[in-house]
Amino acid sequence: MVRTLVNKPQPLEAHFAQERDRVQAAFGARLREFRVARQLTLEMLADRAGLHPNYVGAVERGERNLSLYNVWRLAHGLDLNAAELLQALPARKTPRS
Repeated sequence: MVRTLVNKPQPLEAHFAQERDRVQAAFGARLREFRVARQLTLEMLADRAGLHPNYVGAVERGERNLSLYNVWRLAHGLDLNAAELLQALPARKTPRS
């Protein structure tokens, strides 16, 4: 029997990693659309959300798997509710078990 440590993150299987990357890229694109539409720089949004500009840039590029708390902070920085940022996420392609 293989023992899994609870506090140590396990690597995702390839298809789950691809799905995660697709969702992160879609979220980042949506975030950038809202930021540009409001004529905010990365630095301005980061300041309004209480986050580092490098972190916001990485989210926009789809490089970060952000927490729900940070989604909420970014939405607040854009004067949105979190649901508006999440609306454009792609449908899940993998079948449910």
